Amino acid sequence: MPKINWVRVIVGGLVATVICFFSDGFLHEKLLSTDWKAVYDSLGVAPPEPHSLGLAYFVAFDLGRGLLSIFLYAMMRTYCGAGPKTAAFAGVVAWLAFSITGPAEFIPLGFFSNALWLKAGAFQLITSILGAIAGAALYKDPVTPVESPAH
Repeated sequence: MPKINWVRVIVGGLVATVICFFSDGFLHEKLLSTDWKAVYDSLGVAPPEPHSLGLAYFVAFDLGRGLLSIFLYAMMRTYCGAGPKTAAFAGVVAWLAFSITGPAEFIPLGFFSNALWLKAGAFQLITSILGAIAGAALYKDPVTPVESPAH
Protein backbone atom coordinates (compact mmCIF):
# COMPACT_ATOMS: atom_id res chain seq x y z
CA MET A 1 0.00 0.00 0.00
CA PRO A 2 1.46 3.36 -0.97
CA LYS A 3 2.28 6.00 1.60
CA ILE A 4 -0.06 8.94 2.06
CA ASN A 5 1.30 12.44 1.55
CA TRP A 6 -0.21 13.95 4.71
CA VAL A 7 0.92 17.48 3.92
CA ARG A 8 -0.92 17.33 0.62
CA VAL A 9 -3.98 15.79 2.32
CA ILE A 10 -4.09 18.73 4.71
CA VAL A 11 -3.49 21.36 2.00
CA GLY A 12 -6.06 19.81 -0.32
CA GLY A 13 -8.45 19.33 2.59
CA LEU A 14 -8.14 23.01 3.50
CA VAL A 15 -8.94 24.01 -0.09
CA ALA A 16 -12.01 21.76 -0.05
CA THR A 17 -12.95 23.20 3.36
CA VAL A 18 -12.83 26.80 2.12
CA ILE A 19 -15.05 25.95 -0.85
CA CYS A 20 -17.54 24.10 1.35
CA PHE A 21 -17.51 26.72 4.12
CA PHE A 22 -18.24 29.72 1.92
CA SER A 23 -20.80 27.91 -0.21
CA ASP A 24 -22.55 26.67 2.96
CA GLY A 25 -22.66 30.22 4.29
CA PHE A 26 -24.33 31.37 1.09
CA LEU A 27 -26.67 28.37 1.13
CA HIS A 28 -27.94 28.77 4.67
CA GLU A 29 -27.91 32.58 4.89
CA LYS A 30 -29.37 33.35 1.47
CA LEU A 31 -31.04 30.36 -0.15
CA LEU A 32 -32.47 28.55 2.88
CA SER A 33 -33.26 31.42 5.25
CA THR A 34 -37.01 30.90 4.77
CA ASP A 35 -36.67 27.18 5.51
CA TRP A 36 -34.69 27.92 8.68
CA LYS A 37 -37.31 30.46 9.76
CA ALA A 38 -40.00 27.79 9.35
CA VAL A 39 -37.99 25.38 11.54
CA TYR A 40 -37.55 28.01 14.28
CA ASP A 41 -41.23 28.95 14.08
CA SER A 42 -42.30 25.30 14.38
CA LEU A 43 -40.10 24.94 17.47
CA GLY A 44 -41.49 28.16 18.92
CA VAL A 45 -38.03 29.69 19.35
CA ALA A 46 -36.28 32.75 18.01
CA PRO A 47 -33.39 32.21 15.62
CA PRO A 48 -30.06 32.27 17.44
CA GLU A 49 -28.08 35.48 17.43
CA PRO A 50 -24.96 35.22 15.28
CA HIS A 51 -21.72 35.04 17.25
CA SER A 52 -18.10 34.23 16.45
CA LEU A 53 -18.13 30.92 18.33
CA GLY A 54 -20.94 29.78 16.05
CA LEU A 55 -18.60 30.11 13.09
CA ALA A 56 -16.17 27.73 14.77
CA TYR A 57 -18.80 24.98 14.68
CA PHE A 58 -19.44 25.56 10.99
CA VAL A 59 -15.69 25.54 10.31
CA ALA A 60 -15.38 22.24 12.21
CA PHE A 61 -18.18 20.70 10.13
CA ASP A 62 -16.69 21.81 6.83
CA LEU A 63 -13.15 20.96 7.92
CA GLY A 64 -14.31 17.41 8.56
CA ARG A 65 -16.00 17.27 5.18
CA GLY A 66 -12.97 18.70 3.36
CA LEU A 67 -10.33 16.61 5.10
CA LEU A 68 -12.33 13.40 4.80
CA SER A 69 -12.80 13.99 1.07
CA ILE A 70 -9.09 14.35 0.39
CA PHE A 71 -8.08 11.56 2.77
CA LEU A 72 -10.48 9.24 0.95
CA TYR A 73 -9.16 10.44 -2.39
CA ALA A 74 -5.59 9.66 -1.30
CA MET A 75 -6.65 6.18 -0.20
CA MET A 76 -8.74 5.51 -3.31
CA ARG A 77 -6.11 6.53 -5.89
CA THR A 78 -4.41 3.14 -5.69
CA TYR A 79 -7.60 1.24 -6.52
CA CYS A 80 -9.60 3.70 -8.59
CA GLY A 81 -6.86 5.76 -10.25
CA ALA A 82 -5.99 9.40 -9.81
CA GLY A 83 -8.21 12.08 -11.25
CA PRO A 84 -11.48 13.98 -10.97
CA LYS A 85 -13.72 10.89 -11.16
CA THR A 86 -12.09 9.39 -8.06
CA ALA A 87 -12.13 12.80 -6.34
CA ALA A 88 -15.83 13.21 -7.11
CA PHE A 89 -16.55 9.78 -5.64
CA ALA A 90 -14.59 10.71 -2.48
CA GLY A 91 -16.64 13.92 -2.28
CA VAL A 92 -19.87 11.91 -2.53
CA VAL A 93 -18.80 9.62 0.32
CA ALA A 94 -17.93 12.61 2.53
CA TRP A 95 -21.25 14.21 1.55
CA LEU A 96 -23.13 11.08 2.65
CA ALA A 97 -21.30 11.08 5.99
CA PHE A 98 -21.66 14.78 6.78
CA SER A 99 -24.57 16.23 4.82
CA ILE A 100 -27.03 13.36 4.63
CA THR A 101 -26.72 10.95 7.52
CA GLY A 102 -25.79 13.50 10.20
CA PRO A 103 -28.68 15.93 9.69
CA ALA A 104 -31.17 13.10 9.04
CA GLU A 105 -31.21 12.17 12.71
CA PHE A 106 -32.53 15.64 13.59
CA ILE A 107 -35.62 15.44 11.34
CA PRO A 108 -37.75 13.35 13.74
CA LEU A 109 -36.70 15.67 16.58
CA GLY A 110 -38.04 18.70 14.70
CA PHE A 111 -34.66 20.44 14.33
CA PHE A 112 -34.61 19.89 10.56
CA SER A 113 -37.48 19.68 8.11
CA ASN A 114 -37.56 17.23 5.23
CA ALA A 115 -37.56 20.14 2.78
CA LEU A 116 -34.54 21.75 4.45
CA TRP A 117 -32.68 18.44 4.53
CA LEU A 118 -33.36 17.74 0.85
CA LYS A 119 -32.48 21.25 -0.34
CA ALA A 120 -29.31 21.50 1.73
CA GLY A 121 -28.31 17.97 0.76
CA ALA A 122 -28.75 18.62 -2.95
CA PHE A 123 -26.73 21.84 -2.81
CA GLN A 124 -24.02 20.29 -0.64
CA LEU A 125 -23.68 17.35 -3.02
CA ILE A 126 -22.53 19.76 -5.70
CA THR A 127 -20.20 21.70 -3.40
CA SER A 128 -18.79 18.52 -1.86
CA ILE A 129 -17.89 17.21 -5.31
CA LEU A 130 -16.42 20.55 -6.44
CA GLY A 131 -14.45 20.94 -3.22
CA ALA A 132 -13.10 17.40 -3.45
CA ILE A 133 -12.04 17.86 -7.07
CA ALA A 134 -10.30 21.16 -6.28
CA GLY A 135 -8.54 19.76 -3.22
CA ALA A 136 -7.59 16.53 -4.99
CA ALA A 137 -6.00 18.51 -7.82
CA LEU A 138 -3.32 19.51 -5.29
CA TYR A 139 -2.68 15.98 -4.05
CA LYS A 140 0.41 14.15 -5.20
CA ASP A 141 1.81 10.92 -3.79
CA PRO A 142 4.91 11.35 -1.67
CA VAL A 143 8.21 11.26 -3.49
CA THR A 144 10.08 8.09 -2.72
CA PRO A 145 13.84 8.00 -3.02
CA VAL A 146 15.09 6.19 -6.07
CA GLU A 147 17.44 3.37 -5.19
CA SER A 148 20.71 3.53 -7.05
CA PRO A 149 21.59 0.41 -9.02
CA ALA A 150 24.16 -1.87 -7.44
CA HIS A 151 27.54 -1.83 -9.12
